[in-house]
Amino acid sequence: MAKRNTIRYLTSEQKKQFLKTLADSRKAWRDYCMFDLMLNTGLRLSETINLNAKDVHNGYSSKEVLEIKGKGDRIRQIPLNKDIRAHIDKYIRQRKAKDEGFSLSEPLFLSRNNKRITQRAVQLNLNKWVSESGLEGRYSPHCLRHTVGTELMRKCGNIRKVQEFLGHKFVSTTQIYTGVTKEDLAECAELLSV
Repeated sequence: MAKRNTIRYLTSEQKKQFLKTLADSRKAWRDYCMFDLMLNTGLRLSETINLNAKDVHNGYSSKEVLEIKGKGDRIRQIPLNKDIRAHIDKYIRQRKAKDEGFSLSEPLFLSRNNKRITQRAVQLNLNKWVSESGLEGRYSPHCLRHTVGTELMRKCGNIRKVQEFLGHKFVSTTQIYTGVTKEDLAECAELLSV
């Protein structure tokens, strides 16, 4: 587990390992879609569990933009990349095959009791799949959001883009993703090499 200041996040390798474990398990089709969606959008846990199928799918295909009512009742639009759209399409097909009465107005992620999944259930499932993945340490669903923020900051280097993508009201909130890692310092040292 990588750690920067007080945030925890999955490294790129840990993220791949985690998602591969989910993809390889027949029992994980719901959790795989849910955690993959969180890792592709930076959704907060409450935003994720409050999604209905119609929020991400129009009945024929997944939407290209997810509209979320986030903290402070602010509306933000999150573009969905082609990989997560394909994953959502597959998940909706599986839901339809499993439940003939499936409706887009239903919660996107259901519990075993066919009710909206709870925050506690998501945490327990995350713990289970982290363990199955062989990752050490404790992770919260919010660490998946930190993973998105950290990855975006490293790849695009634009704090304003990351702020807008994550729906932060203040850029100072986003600054936690600008920390310097040991790898960054090693890179600096190499720049001084003659």
